[in-house]
Amino acid sequence: MKSIIYSLSIFSLMLFSCDGELPKISINTHNLELLSAENNLGFIVGFNFSNPSATQDSIEARIQEAITEGMSVGRLQIDWTDLEPEEGIYEEEELEEQLEFYSSREMEVLLTISVYDSEDKVVPSYLEDADTELLIQRFQELLDWVIPMLVEHNGYAIAVSNEPDNSFAEESDLAQEVIDFFVPVKDHIHQLEEKMAVTVTMNIENLKASKRDMEKLMQHLDVACFNIYGANFFDSAYTETEVNDLIDEVLDFSGERQLIVQELGMHNVDRFNSSEEVQRAFFEYFLTRMEQEERIRAAYVFQLVDWSPETVAFFNQVFEEEVPQEFIDNYGDLLQHIGLINYEDGTRKKAWDEFLKWVRRFEQ
Repeated sequence: MKSIIYSLSIFSLMLFSCDGELPKISINTHNLELLSAENNLGFIVGFNFSNPSATQDSIEARIQEAITEGMSVGRLQIDWTDLEPEEGIYEEEELEEQLEFYSSREMEVLLTISVYDSEDKVVPSYLEDADTELLIQRFQELLDWVIPMLVEHNGYAIAVSNEPDNSFAEESDLAQEVIDFFVPVKDHIHQLEEKMAVTVTMNIENLKASKRDMEKLMQHLDVACFNIYGANFFDSAYTETEVNDLIDEVLDFSGERQLIVQELGMHNVDRFNSSEEVQRAFFEYFLTRMEQEERIRAAYVFQLVDWSPETVAFFNQVFEEEVPQEFIDNYGDLLQHIGLINYEDGTRKKAWDEFLKWVRRFEQ
């Protein structure tokens, strides 16, 4: 993704309309030049520490089935702390082994390294109190070997933060901090590989509270990247019309940029007005529209297998003390019913067949 230089950013900030709105950003700075097909569909396998044997067998079978039917892209998310466990000590083999899984199957890869994550920065311990300048310097040194390896293994894009906009409303300086980090990092990546698309993943739901800050960040992204779900937490599932309205909002906000959907998800919890059929229908609605929109180039279903109770319990530790237990329990319930197959025995849900139908269709 090509950068919009700082002078353009400053100039555009001077062009506020009378009501204080930022001008619409419509400059398509960089397409997904390293991504081959027009429509690409993949999934995130999951985060469980372990799975029942029948479920693990099903996971492996589903992966092979999807690849055989034409699944063209994979997504790898790895923390900086895993790549640099000690200052200047790099775990290059760990990344290469995971990239090799995809490239050996002729799949193209989106890599996510969430320096700014949905909750906080995720950096090596020696950088926890570092200023932005030092953070940039050390991350660029990491990228000096990460990007060539990513290119070698069919990488087409990298996201260097995941939903930092979750905190834009509460932390007034965070958006500018993310931008100050992102711009030189993006330029450095382009020096290493001009065609590599560089982005930050955002959550479209945050437009209600943080639109202006998200617009400022969007100016600098090569391509847009969003996480999109079929319901707003515990509300009823979106109707077909609402799904299309959501897609319109994403496309409009992204200007002319091409789009990656890093997480495309929907639960099937009955008490939140969902079901296996509702879950399946969401993917049908979204993927039907994706086929019609040439700017939506890739989408990754979140996720193949439901979260296990153990994984949910571990995840619950991230919540702050003031978060109501009812919310934590309900959110955990969603995660335990978010997959295309069941955790307990690996049986396929209706959404799996819908997913596979679109893998075949996009491959044609």
